[in-house]
Amino acid sequence: MLTRSSLLLTVLTVWIALSSVGRAVEGYTCESPDGLNVLSVKLVEGSPCYDVTYGGRAVIRESALGLNLDEKPFGAFEASGTETGSVDTAWKPVVGEREVVPDRYNHLTVKLRERAAPHRKLHIEIRAYDEGVAFRYVLPRQPALDGALVSTEATEFRFAQDFGVHPIKWTEAQYEGKAKPINACDSAMIPLTIELGDGAMASLFEAHVANQPPCTLKQKAEHTLQPHFRKGKLTLATPTALTWRGLILAPNAAGLIERRHLIENLNPPCALKDTSWIKPGKFIDRSGAIETENIKRNMDFAAQHNIDWVHIDWSWYGTERRWSDEAIAHFKEHMPASTRQKLKGQDWIQNTYGNPMTVAQGYVPYLQFRKRFYGSLNHIDIDMPEVIRYGKAKGVGLSLYVNGGTLKPYGEHEVEQVFKTLAGWGVTALKPGFVACNSQEDIQWLRRLVAIAAKYELVLNIHDGYIADGMRRTYPNLLTQEGGGGRETRPTLTHELMLPFTRHLVGAHDHTPTLYSGQDGRTKLFEMAQLVVYHGARQSIRRAYASRDQYGPEIEFLEEAPTVWDDVRVLLAQPGDCVVIARRSGSRWFLGGMNDEDGREVEISLAFLDEGVPYKATLFGDVKGSRNAERTVLTVTSQTVLPITMAARGGMTAIIEPTTAP
Repeated sequence: MLTRSSLLLTVLTVWIALSSVGRAVEGYTCESPDGLNVLSVKLVEGSPCYDVTYGGRAVIRESALGLNLDEKPFGAFEASGTETGSVDTAWKPVVGEREVVPDRYNHLTVKLRERAAPHRKLHIEIRAYDEGVAFRYVLPRQPALDGALVSTEATEFRFAQDFGVHPIKWTEAQYEGKAKPINACDSAMIPLTIELGDGAMASLFEAHVANQPPCTLKQKAEHTLQPHFRKGKLTLATPTALTWRGLILAPNAAGLIERRHLIENLNPPCALKDTSWIKPGKFIDRSGAIETENIKRNMDFAAQHNIDWVHIDWSWYGTERRWSDEAIAHFKEHMPASTRQKLKGQDWIQNTYGNPMTVAQGYVPYLQFRKRFYGSLNHIDIDMPEVIRYGKAKGVGLSLYVNGGTLKPYGEHEVEQVFKTLAGWGVTALKPGFVACNSQEDIQWLRRLVAIAAKYELVLNIHDGYIADGMRRTYPNLLTQEGGGGRETRPTLTHELMLPFTRHLVGAHDHTPTLYSGQDGRTKLFEMAQLVVYHGARQSIRRAYASRDQYGPEIEFLEEAPTVWDDVRVLLAQPGDCVVIARRSGSRWFLGGMNDEDGREVEISLAFLDEGVPYKATLFGDVKGSRNAERTVLTVTSQTVLPITMAARGGMTAIIEPTTAP
């Protein structure tokens, strides 16, 4: 007789042939190794659908699966076979949140074939992890499908109840702290965080978005959401495997963060033979005047405070994209008097060519056909070879912005030629902005862009609409991306305290944290804690270099905190209100806590530390009635419970490292 523990070691594949209210049903089930997460697929009169349960509770019920070809369903199907198996392995990321990532799951592939000619095939591949469940469509080689257009997926997420969800409607929209019912959610970006009741949580995600457009969710029926392509249709070329769709499933909000490595597990292994050149780190963003001496001053600051790059943003090569003759004429006609005076006698038109293989000289206007920006000019006076040489001598790299719209096919310049040129200058990092990421063609181009960057040993921080999908596992030179509302959108505290439980679950988010801004009364430690709470292998730092008078003891944390980690523990998780996260680098732990408008006292258990080992804890806490920080040093062990006071709009940070016992 089989015990339950032995059953949990394999995929449970069940074939059921029965009649239910006159319907023929064939069913198959895939269960996670721990038995908690179950995804079941069945054929009902030739149409596939699925259920998901977590710990015995229904999450998804009788939701449709499949593709719509030119607005018509692809089917009806019959089952032609199944494949099952189990995987229990692990992998070491080049950059990430864990030293070793467990990759343990049971899998099931249900092979479907159309009943009628031409008997086209659709395979549904399913994985059940302890962290959650996922499925995707796989199309084997078949000429009958090559060139076919998929207008939409038939996929549904028909939830078992009208659960609470935390949606945003566009990439840079801001999260609210209070959940809304699914029935009140007409559209939502992916990922979508879901409250399942009794503290249990889920995150609906897509991973390895490589061969089809990314999707948004739209309401279809009662507590039912359906993915819709952001732009255009999907042109099939077989064989192909489409996007993974799934759910992180967790007993609480903290578990969502600790299980988010599921997204990377659904991506292919590293495609690069040599990754030794990939260096994570922090970089100074918005570095002020684009002039040689100012950039050198920033490099001096970076070298002094263990910051790895200085970044130069828009206008270093002129306008972000080439201006047309019409745009130049419009600017000439509508520029304000102050701009006209500055440009008198200047050959500013040479700076409107949008060529990132050249360096601008003199004044650069901002946006074309946008009169309210015609008073915005940047002055460029930079000796690029000199600042690159100077930075190398200091151990500081140079990072440059490039607008994606200037690169073919969206602009005039070949991606490979641009990246080869910049790498030849000695540039080591790029921040592509306004990168196309909505259609199938966009996504294929974006992934090619990342691969070409790797060829020329360039690390990337992709900005604007691209949302992480786990690509960093395959191309670890993609250190981070934006794809969400960052500090430049002047977010609410609630938004910033929701991000770890929403957008961040699918991957690093360049929030462009502004240190020492004091925005809306945020304390220094609220902002400094972002270096831990907001994971990212390339952390951008704004305003940290603006005034030496602002620094207090917390500067030590800025200097010491790394950007890649060996382990993660969530110590306090109150989405929208308060969060404390601990991340380990080697033998040292770094803690970051962020708090909302209400001052609070919390107790932080250090049970995650090694037993029997004494540790030195350097704590940075808010000074009462001030934005400033104070430093305290304690001896702690795994038995210690730290009482922490966080001010309104405040935070805390800590460095905990083992000491030699006396």
